[in-house]
Amino acid sequence: MTPPPSAIGRRGFLAGATGLVAAGLAACSGGGPSPSGNAPSGPGFPVRIPNRYGAADLQAAPQRVVTLGITDHDVLLPLGVIPAGLTKWGPWESGVGPWVEPMLGGRRPKVFGSEVDVEGVIAQTPDATIAVQSALTQEQYNRLSTFAPVVAQPPNSIDYGVNWRVQAETIGQALGKQAEVARLIEQTQSRIDETRRANQIFEGKTHVTVRTDAAGTYAAYTKQDARTALLEQLGLRLSPAIEGMDSGGKFNVKVSKEQVSLLDADVVIVTTAKATDVEAVRKDPLLNNLPAAKRGSLVLLDDYDLTMALGSATLSSIPYALDHLTPKLLDALS
Repeated sequence: MTPPPSAIGRRGFLAGATGLVAAGLAACSGGGPSPSGNAPSGPGFPVRIPNRYGAADLQAAPQRVVTLGITDHDVLLPLGVIPAGLTKWGPWESGVGPWVEPMLGGRRPKVFGSEVDVEGVIAQTPDATIAVQSALTQEQYNRLSTFAPVVAQPPNSIDYGVNWRVQAETIGQALGKQAEVARLIEQTQSRIDETRRANQIFEGKTHVTVRTDAAGTYAAYTKQDARTALLEQLGLRLSPAIEGMDSGGKFNVKVSKEQVSLLDADVVIVTTAKATDVEAVRKDPLLNNLPAAKRGSLVLLDDYDLTMALGSATLSSIPYALDHLTPKLLDALS
């Protein structure tokens, strides 16, 4: 789930997405966020949710939940469910992005690091562990499942590569909140469709999103990745040069310095491994030599919140990403 020079311009466009989602979610959940201990039971139980390693059998809506998927909290929080513990995502102390942090209501769940702490999760005494957008292993799954049901990666998915709709639907089923999730999915999809209709300039234009760092290593995101999937829903299409590379089914493919010309496209989006890499990447001579850079179509994401929102690509972060990325794409393609 995971995760240059003068080419950056800004125009105001489609403001207020975060407010739209927050308002819609509050309506769905009957008010502001409540502790996971207040999550109500409801119809749809018992339920069996298949995953990569077996299936989670839930007899009733879990009252206390821990999320191990790096962005699974982005689905729980809009539903009014505050996890007892969550996996840290991004540089924020709370472990969650600014698009959902207000939904914590000032509460601070236990924050876990990137390594799965099985004993730490068990110590939180969850009724269920949610690990949809994760790299949970069979061994970890087995150990956690001896304590409580584990809603792990769906069958046939790759680690951190679950489609945002599937992620939301799976979590909604586990919480007994399918109807609320369906409404939230509809809201987010409407924002995507609205952005595409309002920006016909995107249609058919090629794109590449590349992750780099101060050391000058490059990885281009493939069709397996959520960033690419979102951009293609906006009408852009992945550059054939990247699409033609063998990624082994992974969400990115390494590109050597000798191959950097493969990163060129109608618009090139550059993300950094860390916020502190931005200034070094801004001066990258190889990226600055791309035709896209020379015509002002290279978009360096120097806002790390946006970098993380785009990488999250959840029903909560997509509207935030659209608000902040759309004007940059317009500048690059105009």
